Amino acid sequence: MEHPFGAMLSGDLQVAAIIIDANARISYFGEAAESLTGFKSSEIVGRHIKVLLPDIVPDEENDKPPGESETYRIRCADGSARTVLTYRHPIPQTSGPPATLVLGIDVAESYETEISLGLLHAFFKQATFGFVILDTQLRYVAVNEALARLNHRPALDHIGRPLKEVIDSTDMTAYEDILCQVLETGDPVVNMHMPTFPTAAPGNPHVMAVSWYRIVDATGRPIGLCGTVMDVTEREHALLDANRSRDRLNLLSAIGAQLGSTLDYRETAHDLSQLLVREYCDLVTVDVIHEIVSGEEPSDILDENTLVSRIGGAARETSPEADGLLHVVSPRPASESAAFAQVLMTNQPQLLLNPDAADTPSLVETFERKSATDPLDMTSVLVAPLRARDTTLGALTCVRFSDRDPFTAEDIVLLKEIANRAALSIDNSRLYRDEKQAALTLQLSLLPQRLPELSEARLTYRYQPNRINLHAGGDWFDTIVLPGRRVVMVVGDVAGHGIHSAAAMGHYRTAVRSLASIGLDPAMLLTRLNDLALDFSGDVTATCIYAVYDPAEHWCTIASAGHLPPVIARPDDGARAFEVRGGPLLGALPDAEYQETSLATPPGTRLLLYSDGLVESRTAGFDPGIDNLVRRMRSERPAGELLDLLMTESPSTEDDRTVLLAEFLGLNTRHRHTA
Repeated sequence: MEHPFGAMLSGDLQVAAIIIDANARISYFGEAAESLTGFKSSEIVGRHIKVLLPDIVPDEENDKPPGESETYRIRCADGSARTVLTYRHPIPQTSGPPATLVLGIDVAESYETEISLGLLHAFFKQATFGFVILDTQLRYVAVNEALARLNHRPALDHIGRPLKEVIDSTDMTAYEDILCQVLETGDPVVNMHMPTFPTAAPGNPHVMAVSWYRIVDATGRPIGLCGTVMDVTEREHALLDANRSRDRLNLLSAIGAQLGSTLDYRETAHDLSQLLVREYCDLVTVDVIHEIVSGEEPSDILDENTLVSRIGGAARETSPEADGLLHVVSPRPASESAAFAQVLMTNQPQLLLNPDAADTPSLVETFERKSATDPLDMTSVLVAPLRARDTTLGALTCVRFSDRDPFTAEDIVLLKEIANRAALSIDNSRLYRDEKQAALTLQLSLLPQRLPELSEARLTYRYQPNRINLHAGGDWFDTIVLPGRRVVMVVGDVAGHGIHSAAAMGHYRTAVRSLASIGLDPAMLLTRLNDLALDFSGDVTATCIYAVYDPAEHWCTIASAGHLPPVIARPDDGARAFEVRGGPLLGALPDAEYQETSLATPPGTRLLLYSDGLVESRTAGFDPGIDNLVRRMRSERPAGELLDLLMTESPSTEDDRTVLLAEFLGLNTRHRHTA
């Protein structure tokens, strides 16, 4: 189907454009008007409009809304008169009453042709204020050169685009609703002031005075909107400042929400960079002193030789030149740029207007790369220190190119606040990493470094912190040899992660060893361990399974505190999960009592103890994982190979995984004789 304006684009019909001032005197008389009437512009400008249109009704007496057609007789230089179809549109002025645009079409040439781009061609080229036609879907049909300049976009690049792709505003939805009302009701909007910015140059906010009128065809059907746009920014600084303040508050709010979403400093730098190039500037880099990356404590003394590493950056538009600035060798000395080094040493932000590319802070690796950065056309660079808890961590650099307004003193204050928030997030990430590493180190130091070599049982284990970030949890295991060659196997899991859980795990493991040394049976040992846990664990509960193997009697006695069932594989009846009469978690209830269960373990029996991380799945619970353990225990794989397979098949990625396998062999004859 042909666009409503499509039929109007054919033909050579011209439109006479005349502008009259508030006193109805002609101030502009276009070439098409000269051709239509035969008068020269010099003969007409300054005279009253009635010289040409004696029957025209003054604006104050005209009851027709702007944009609707009227028919008049226009005088010509040869004394004749011609019938013209006229359209009137108010034109806002910087001061005083509005002027009026009068468009005249010679009815004798084409009475059927209505307002169109072809008819308005001369006006589009001559007007000094913005003029635009939209279709009923608020898509650009035509703009004049003045509006194209305001929108920082070629006129042809407007055609077919929705209004919101070319300009934006904090009130854009409400603005579009108003235009839809004009289309629906025909009531014009005159001299409405709107804070907007062109999407092609988002760093150039303006306040525009806009007027909109509905365009209808010969049958009265709406076919679009005609608008005039005038830049009144200089007269509307208060509105623009309020809009900027709102934008900056929204930016800080978005940054606050974004920075709180991760405890990884590289993700923090990446997310911040992406947000800033979308909302604030054209290129961003985030650099930290190299100790942050290497895991060392940040130095208190920084100088030009301090090594820095880039941990993030982004550009609004990709290009080889931008990529060359974002991806630099790290670590590198801060002296690469004097301004960058000064920020680190003084903790004061630096603003460079029209910077020389060879001295752009933290961006250019060597002076030889100046030619590669020239095409970027930087207008301003702003560098702010990343400082948290009285420690300088690095610097945040923002760059604007020529299609945005340069940074101002207000931006120094804003970026300093952004950098402070980013620095706190990066420092939290660093402290979290250090604590995590300390917890992991503590946990690993408290676990057995090797298992005892016994003739009564072969013991094999595997332990792995969670796969995602090697975060220490509370898993522990142990093996203890008791009098009579009895062998203790224990696996426990303290709730939570981090250094507190690792410390609690150490308490539990030490207490188990102490209670085992006095010969307590499994059930009594867990009862006493629960009493101790209420005192030393600091409200950190734990599961635990405690098994004692008697190689002389070929029996194993097991007690459980909320732990998952062990898997047993005997030569005579295969593998199965063995349900143990258990009790509550350790440290959960005072005066809790535990029971124990015994089972025959003839030579060749295998007993598998494990933590929940080995079998837990977020979507399916424990059962499928336990079933897999049972299935694998039916095989005759060597112990080490079997445990490696179980660790690989584990569904969990967010918890520790511990597994302890005992192969019972019975009491060695030499030991039996000795006993």
